[in-house]
Order: sequence, then C-alpha cells, then structure tokens
Amino acid sequence: MNLSQIYNKSPSFIFIWKITWPIIIANLTLPIVTATDTAVMGREKSSTFIAAIALGGIVFNIIYFSLNFLRMSTTGLVSQDKGRKNEEEIKKIIRLTLSIAIAIGFLIICSSYPLIQIAKILISGSEQAEHLMSEYIFYRSFASPATLMNMVFLGVFIGIGSAKFAMFQLVSISILNAILSIVFVLHFSLGVFGVALGTVIAQWAGCLLSIFMLIRIINYEHINFKTFFKFNFYNDKKFYSIFNISKDLFIRTLCIVFGEFILINNAAKLNMNSLAVIQIYIVLLGFVAYILDAFAHSAETLLGQSIGNKDKSTSLVVIFKTFIFSLLLAIVLSILIFLIGFNIFETFTSLDVILNECKKLFPYLLLLPIVSVWAFMLDGFFIGAAKSKPMRNSTLLAFCIFIILNYFIMLINPNIQYLWLSYLIFLLLRGVFLSFYFNSLFVYDN
Repeated sequence: MNLSQIYNKSPSFIFIWKITWPIIIANLTLPIVTATDTAVMGREKSSTFIAAIALGGIVFNIIYFSLNFLRMSTTGLVSQDKGRKNEEEIKKIIRLTLSIAIAIGFLIICSSYPLIQIAKILISGSEQAEHLMSEYIFYRSFASPATLMNMVFLGVFIGIGSAKFAMFQLVSISILNAILSIVFVLHFSLGVFGVALGTVIAQWAGCLLSIFMLIRIINYEHINFKTFFKFNFYNDKKFYSIFNISKDLFIRTLCIVFGEFILINNAAKLNMNSLAVIQIYIVLLGFVAYILDAFAHSAETLLGQSIGNKDKSTSLVVIFKTFIFSLLLAIVLSILIFLIGFNIFETFTSLDVILNECKKLFPYLLLLPIVSVWAFMLDGFFIGAAKSKPMRNSTLLAFCIFIILNYFIMLINPNIQYLWLSYLIFLLLRGVFLSFYFNSLFVYDN
C-alpha cells in the first residue's frame, strides 16, 4: 500500500472534524463554571472574594487534576479495546475505574477538614480570604465522588468515540453549575457557600445523566449496582495495569497542578490584586486549553484505536491530521483574542486596579494558544497510546525548570509579568521535552 492509499484510508479531515466539534462545544462550557464563579465574586466590593475562590479552587485543581488519570487511563485502555472490538474488556475497565473513583471520592469527603488545615499552611492569603476558602473547600468536597465518576464516564465516551455523549455530559454539568451559582449567589445571596452548592448539585446530576447515556452505548444485559461497581476492586488483575499507567499520570498531572499552585501562591505573596489578576488569566488559560484539547481528545480516540490494531501507518496520518487542525485553531484563537482586546477582562471584574494590571499582561495572553498547543496535542497522542512514562518524565523536567525560574523571580524581582511568562515557558517546555519520546508511540506493549 502506497502513501496515498494509506492517507486516503485513514480518518479523513471531515471525519476528524465531525468527532471533534462536539468536544469543542463541550470544552467551551467547562471554564464557564470558573468564569461564572469568578464573575459573581467579582461583583462584590472587595477582591478578597475572587481571591477566596482562587485559593479554594486551586485546592480542588490539585486534587482533581492529580486524579485525572482516571479519565486519561480509561480513555487509552477503552480506545484500544474498541479497536480490538472487545466489549467485555471495556465493561471490566468501566467497572474497575468507577469503583476506584467512588472510593477516592468518599475518602476526599472524609478528609475535608485536614485538607483545609493543609491549605491554610501552604497557601498565602488574607485572614478573610482563608476563612472563605475553608467554607468553600468543606462544602464543595461533597461533589467529589460524582466528579471523579464523571471523569471516568467522560473517558469512556471519548475512548469509544461517542463525542456527542461527551459533549452532552460536559455541557449539561457546566451550564447547570453556572446557572445555580448565579441563582444562589446573586438571588439568594449565599456567597461562597452558594458557589460550592451549585457545583455539588451539578456534579451529582451529571453523574446520573452519564449512567443513563452509558447504558445507551454499552450492551448491558442486567443493570444493578454490581454492573458498575466492585467492592474488592483492588483484587482485580486489571487494577495493576491501570495502577502502573495511573501512577505516572498522577505524577505528571501533579506537576502541572503544582505549577499552577506555585503561580497563584507567588501572586498572592505580591498582593491580593495580583492574585485576582492571575486568577482571571488562569480562567482564560482554561478556555484556551479546553478548546485546543478537543483535537487532543480526537487524537486519543483515533490513535488509540489504530494502535490497538497495531496500524502504524494510520496512526501517523491521524497524528498529522489532528495536529494540523489544532495548530490552525491555535492561530485562530490568538487572532480572536487580539480582536476582542481589553474588553475580555471587563467580563470578570469592574475594579479599575485589577483591569489595569490585566492589560499589562495582554501581549503574553496573545502568545498563549501558540505556545501551549504543542503540549496539549502531544499529551493526546501519548494518552491514546497509553504511554505514561514519557508524559511523566517530560513534565517533571519542565516543572523543575519552572521552579528554578520562579525562585529567582521571587528572589531578584518579584513581578506578576515575569511570573506569568515563567508559566508560558513551562507550557512550552512540556511540549518540547515530550516530542523527544515520539518514536516510543509505536512500541506496542501487547
């Protein structure tokens, strides 16, 4: 088979777009929750309320992003079994990962008080901000089991290639969460408690919806508790293969989350206004990341299935086509940000002191999509291939460099612009270092 035939038999640009656009729509709604929470807190008289959401949010970012291996490992394994047309193995993976998710979720609820105490020790903030942060952490912890199970469901939908179900899950949860936050805070004046309560209700509602959608695409003969959960999951043979993948992804994701934590914590050391600015920029980073991640999710699905079939030629064409799409999208995003201009910041706050600081960082915001797209897409390739060690190693190295940069910034010239620039360098280095492992994508483990 010649190159032209390989190119034509692989997923077309049109097909890739068909499975990607629902994820783009869905991912656009994800940062809406953070943006809404930031916006409603920004209507208060003090930047302390935005700071409290930033401080509390980073705690859950550390937790959930660290546990995002549940989504990534599920996607990689399910997509490869989908390529092998092995539905029974897919059912086993779903049952096992859901059991792990709900167990960890209830452990988080039981550990909410220690989490608050640790957060107070590690995170810098005013006394009022820390008090509001504690309230937010306690109440939001009750969403943990549902949030982690929703990660698993999302991994299944992406791995199987059910992009529209993934879209429906994410959009439903995000929109419900945003609406509830607005109602609870602006109408009922519940403050930080209202923001947390909106998240709890939305996540559990999304969990029920995901179960309903799952039984639409997986052929289950009987539906009961044991269909989806297994008490002694740690005895399952598949548990150890998931554990081996997950431990690497855990370390990798922990580095990413702690990178964000260091950024926020150093901004807080400057002042509360700087912390509020960084929180707004992290929200904007969320929009960019989730949009660009749509093609990474498509790559996970298609590459995982072709690798499951040990079809290297199709895998290479999938990589080429999805990356071209994502690079074009990154350029479009930078142009769009330029056209919107400073108006983008007024969505989040009306405080002049914060707006002025946001405007100073605007040139670096324009660079964000172009700088970050490499890491996002390469992550998608390696998740589809279920290759976790390269992701761990490359992120660890980039994180070490990021720590060194931040140390010297805070030592020599503490400055919010330098802090944000160091984070852009971290994003870029993740992609650069991961590209060194490209050939390992085609070393088949089974």
